[in-house]
Amino acid sequence: FRFMEAAETEFLRARGLSVSWRRDGVKWGFPRVSATCDYAVPARFEDVLTIAVTVEKMGRKSVGYRYDFTNQHGTPVAVGRITAVFCRAADPDQLES
Repeated sequence: FRFMEAAETEFLRARGLSVSWRRDGVKWGFPRVSATCDYAVPARFEDVLTIAVTVEKMGRKSVGYRYDFTNQHGTPVAVGRITAVFCRAADPDQLES
């Protein structure tokens, strides 16, 4: 799922956003609470994969991302999904949505 997290980070950065930041002594962020990936065909060694990231669902406190993986021939390889929840942490032991 490292590829999906990197794609999500770049998706947010391209929009001037981040997955984690501090403001007024409070840490804010979007920890991932769910991740899945369904594979259609194998990716081969040295295949170049393209990952298209879309926002599939937005709730009041969560966002669902969809990741469509294709190889260099345009063949669908996999579909992944991650759900992230908007949270704050006033201290390291306290996390709330």
